[in-house]
Amino acid sequence: MTDAPSLPDLLLPERKARIDAVVAQRTRTLTVVMEAFTDSQNTNAVFRTAESFGVQEVHVVVGPQKRFDRNKKVSQNADKWLEVVRWKETAACLESLKARGFRIYATHLGEGSTGLSGLSFAEPTALIFGNEHAGVSEDAQRLADARFAIPMRGFSQSFNVSVAAAICLARAVERREVERGRHGDLPPAEAEALREKFYELSVNQRARVALAARRVAKG
Repeated sequence: MTDAPSLPDLLLPERKARIDAVVAQRTRTLTVVMEAFTDSQNTNAVFRTAESFGVQEVHVVVGPQKRFDRNKKVSQNADKWLEVVRWKETAACLESLKARGFRIYATHLGEGSTGLSGLSFAEPTALIFGNEHAGVSEDAQRLADARFAIPMRGFSQSFNVSVAAAICLARAVERREVERGRHGDLPPAEAEALREKFYELSVNQRARVALAARRVAKG
């Protein structure tokens, strides 16, 4: 009796190589906190951006908005590859991250904010983005290790929150590579577990596509 094929054996070599490369660039020492977003499309867009920059874990603080509505066209299924942690309160989220050794940087346009370029990303860091209309909460400002703003050089006074997240994450990854020597930093055991998870997700996705094709062929 032959052994059942392993997950890697069920994937094309190109797909397996892609997964291995992605895992090598994954991190849990840079994360994003989305605080009470009102537009689910912004949440989806930030998911996509975070995943693209190798961020594995993201945090969502729920607000008065309707329950998060997954939008595949915006997220490009990015949340499938992420670990999304949901919180009812900002304070609980940020205190948990602080207990894990994270520095908290909050976007804030008010007095006392530094420029994005002045932030260090040598330590584990969480970037918190506030509600599209009200900005970050008082709890976020109180618990933040630093408040920062993206310099504006036009008449507009702010970026869309998903654009702001993209700008900040691009800067964070750049600084991490300089200050830490690398961006992807999962310990070997975590990397192996994540690799197996991605293999399984890819195999399941391939099976669903094949099933859908057979159904179409049958009419």
